[in-house]
Amino acid sequence: MNDQLYSYTFKTLSGLEPLLERELIDAGAEEISPVKRGFCFKGNEELMYKLNYTSRYGIRLLIEVLRFEFTNKEDFLKQVKAFEWDTYISTDKTMAVDAVVTTSELFKNSHFAEQLTKDGIVDFFRNRYGLRPAVDKEFPDMLVNAYINGNVCVMSVDSSGDSLHKRGYRIAAHVAPLNEVLAAGIVGLSGWNMDCDFVDPMCGSGTILIEAAMLANNIPAGFYRKRYGFMGWQTFKPAMFERVKKEASEQGIEFEHRIIGMDRSDDSLRSAQRNIINAKLNKDIELKSGNFFEIELDEPSFLVFNPPYDARMPIENSREYYEKIGDTIKNKLKGSTTWMIVGNEDLWKSIGLKTSKKIPLLNGMIESRLLCFESYSGSKRYTENPEFTNDGEE
Repeated sequence: MNDQLYSYTFKTLSGLEPLLERELIDAGAEEISPVKRGFCFKGNEELMYKLNYTSRYGIRLLIEVLRFEFTNKEDFLKQVKAFEWDTYISTDKTMAVDAVVTTSELFKNSHFAEQLTKDGIVDFFRNRYGLRPAVDKEFPDMLVNAYINGNVCVMSVDSSGDSLHKRGYRIAAHVAPLNEVLAAGIVGLSGWNMDCDFVDPMCGSGTILIEAAMLANNIPAGFYRKRYGFMGWQTFKPAMFERVKKEASEQGIEFEHRIIGMDRSDDSLRSAQRNIINAKLNKDIELKSGNFFEIELDEPSFLVFNPPYDARMPIENSREYYEKIGDTIKNKLKGSTTWMIVGNEDLWKSIGLKTSKKIPLLNGMIESRLLCFESYSGSKRYTENPEFTNDGEE
């Protein structure tokens, strides 16, 4: 095994940082430190393969290859050209550059930083081989990330390639499909411990159901995915990656309860069925046609869902709709725990029930809250846990 340690940055979605940190700790990452929407850490090459394949909550895993200070354009270009980029790709492969500029007198925008970085990499290959890699912004073999803050530049290569939310199982989309990493994060943040039935009563195209089933059976998040950025590198070790996949697959478990999806839209149920079959989880997930407001459960369950709200999927009489959600939780779901993500403050207040937990999340660019309602079958009333109400809301 190659025990050389590399510096990595793993990015996630806002609000999912605690889940990603736990994954990093469990995977054996070293020197973990937080950055905006993610963590820096150290680990070997095998850890890079493992995290790309198994992480449910990561979006992009970057490996740092170059860090330098610069004084002007010529100095920047010189230092980019000096790095041996053929460590990662050859002239017959493709490349692309993505740049982030925070504060810089030289770089007024990210486009200039991307262009200068690309020029430096191209000059390296032309000087050494007389040839250059082609640029492919869609599916490059090497995606370079340049992060510039003041006069310091950190160059990384993206080991993931496409965002890791693209699991590979979704072939049919809903009107407003939920990001797969966000869906996994919602399930993870809910604290579902897989000791009861899991129900999504507004399942759409089935993303929450599939992520719940993958968690319940300990199926790696990358199980269905065919391609990662590191697979186009000169350094790619197929045997090591196969060993990582084999070890992850051997960790599978048997789930003893039911995972149930409901929706009143036949089109949504057809989309969910296609995705579930593609993920080979049709024996693990039951689908039913039904209206949430008429829900009847055999026993207390764990409910997680993503109801429509105006910015995501317009609905008529939205306040009344959310009042009915509250009434349904109160009257029909006694003994169950209900979680939902809502991206409109007025609407979640229209539910009319106290939350036991309230967690800030971003659904795309929509500021949202993941809300928990515990409906007790005895005399205990709805209570609010101040430990989780940390966003200044009443």
